[in-house]
Amino acid sequence: MRCLLLAAALILISLLAACTVPAPVSFVPPAHLTGGWTLKDAPPPTEAFPLALKPTHSWRTSYQGPQDFIAYLYLFNSNTEAFEAVQKWQKAPGEITFHKGNFLIVIPAKDIPKQATGDFVEALMAVLH
Repeated sequence: MRCLLLAAALILISLLAACTVPAPVSFVPPAHLTGGWTLKDAPPPTEAFPLALKPTHSWRTSYQGPQDFIAYLYLFNSNTEAFEAVQKWQKAPGEITFHKGNFLIVIPAKDIPKQATGDFVEALMAVLH
C-alpha cells in the first residue's frame, strides 16, 4: 500500500511540475544602443528554433541606426545552455553568432560592412547580462 501511495504522490508531483508556468523574464531588448541604434520592434521569431535545446524566451529585434540590423536574441536558463547552443548552431554565410551570459545572439549580417557589424555587436554585448 505504501508503494502505491508513493507512486501516486510522485505522479501527482510530476503533473504539477509540468503545469507550472515559467517565471516572467525581466529582460527587455533595450530601446537604444550606444552608437545610435534604436529598437524598431522585438516580436518573438516566427521560425521554430532549430536545435533540440530550447530557449526560454526569444526575440527577433530590429534596430535602426547608422546601419539597420536584425538580431535574434535567445535566452536560456543558464550560461552553459547558451554556450552549448552556440556550439551546435549551424551558421549561414555572413551570419554572426555568439553567446553572452545566458544569451545566444544571431545576427544575419551578410551584406553589412564589417565596421558597422563590429560596432553593433559591441553595443549589443554591452547591454546583455
